[in-house]
Amino acid sequence: MAKWQIIVGGVGVLAGLGALCFWTNPKSEAFETFAIERVKDELCPQVPLGLAKDCPRLVDENQPMLKGWIRQNTQTQNYGLFTQYETTLSVRELVPEPARPFLGLVPLPESYRLRTIGVLGRFVIYGAESPR
Repeated sequence: MAKWQIIVGGVGVLAGLGALCFWTNPKSEAFETFAIERVKDELCPQVPLGLAKDCPRLVDENQPMLKGWIRQNTQTQNYGLFTQYETTLSVRELVPEPARPFLGLVPLPESYRLRTIGVLGRFVIYGAESPR
């Protein structure tokens, strides 16, 4: 096989892979749904005072509000082939103002920071932290 055929074939494969990444780059709405599922799977079990068992149901019942909250607290960088999402969620923001002084009695982190990449129709979390 000639060198030029290898080069053209390689360029074709790279172009095809780029097109695949571009067309399967997940949208922000899909990220919001992904984030809601992460809340149910990873944060709900940490809810204290026996409320963990009700948490998934409460999340489901309040999905529109929670998706808006996630949208407002997520910075998005769309690079065409993939999208980077950085979300900072503060539990304090979800609690009504009169109840906020009592948050100190509950062992929950002040906030969570989640870094995620959306590529090929999937989301990959590459950083998660809860600064104290």
